[in-house]
Amino acid sequence: MKIILSAMMLNNGNRGCVALALSSMYIIKDIVESHGQTAEFFLPGSGQQMPGAYTYRAGRLELPYTAIPDISCHNKELLLHTALKPGRTLRTARIYKQARAQFDIGQGDSFADIYGRRRFESIYGQYRLAMRYGVPLCVMPQTIGPYSDPAVRKRAAKGLSYAGSLMTRDKQSLDYLHEILPGSEAKEVIDVAFFMPYEREQLSEESIHVGLNVSALLWHGGYTMDNQFGLRADYKQMVRSIIGMFLKMPRVKVHLVPHVVGGERGVENDYAVAYDLWREFSSPDLILPPLFLDPILAKSYIARLDFFMGARMHSTIAAFSTGVPVVPMAYSRKFNGLFLDTLQYPHLADLKQHDVAEALDIIGEAFTERASLKQLIEGRMATTVKERERLMREEIERFLGV
Repeated sequence: MKIILSAMMLNNGNRGCVALALSSMYIIKDIVESHGQTAEFFLPGSGQQMPGAYTYRAGRLELPYTAIPDISCHNKELLLHTALKPGRTLRTARIYKQARAQFDIGQGDSFADIYGRRRFESIYGQYRLAMRYGVPLCVMPQTIGPYSDPAVRKRAAKGLSYAGSLMTRDKQSLDYLHEILPGSEAKEVIDVAFFMPYEREQLSEESIHVGLNVSALLWHGGYTMDNQFGLRADYKQMVRSIIGMFLKMPRVKVHLVPHVVGGERGVENDYAVAYDLWREFSSPDLILPPLFLDPILAKSYIARLDFFMGARMHSTIAAFSTGVPVVPMAYSRKFNGLFLDTLQYPHLADLKQHDVAEALDIIGEAFTERASLKQLIEGRMATTVKERERLMREEIERFLGV
């Protein structure tokens, strides 16, 4: 069956976004093949420069797919491309007409306007294509909203009302979805990256290995570079304080774990900020990991650690889903909805509510209690997460009619 996967990027430095895409492919492929059928994936937003057949390889995974042009015309550039290459546009339109289904994951939390109108429109453009060509649409588990712009909220509700299946990854998103779309039969499941495979290797037991993901986006004050997300905490001061606090502890090695990487400096490149901090502190107990070529490598590295903190949500999901005691460092409600509500995991530093001293107290207390946190996480994985995986698989089976 031909399946379109929209708002799913496989060629991108954001390892969290890539984790969502490959986890979705992994799950859908497994479900389809378990019913004796095959899935052929088409990605309009894969990140590849040229359309064509590709295979994504990570660890033991090999996932074939076809990169197709984005013909949503949600901006002037795409409108020009479709006008100048009508043959390519018609071939892509034919794929939509033949598709059995379209799955959209909204880049996890981008079917909203917190990152600006342009990103919302890029995702809503795929909803419009599904509606135009009559492709059954499944909204994969993601954060829905918020919408500060009434016009965006209205368009979002229109797109969501078309979907034949609606899934959120947290209760806050489910409640919000019911608010903008009363009577919806949406289901609360959980983030697909919980089920991304990984390989665990043991680090030296002579040291306590503490991981810290530093978000370059927060370090630079967001895309607007003026504290776009309204943090109460001074993020740079907090990061330096966390590193200093752990470097003073005996036997502790601190690992600066980037989760959005690239070859050039920029507002999103965690690796560049981690490198600068590694140079700044110049301590033998501060470790800069290699640049991860895929999210499975990042998750496998995090799985080795004894304790973890991070402001990139998928770095904290990588920790939680591999049994590593973790303190998520929240800058939006996507963290609160998943960790506080769905997982009932109270050890979270809310950077919009807590100042530097309060965040350090939360982290210090969690580090002290890491043995009991590990047991708590293992319990949640065996109950809450496992149950939501079952619900998600059943919903996808129902949607596909297999």
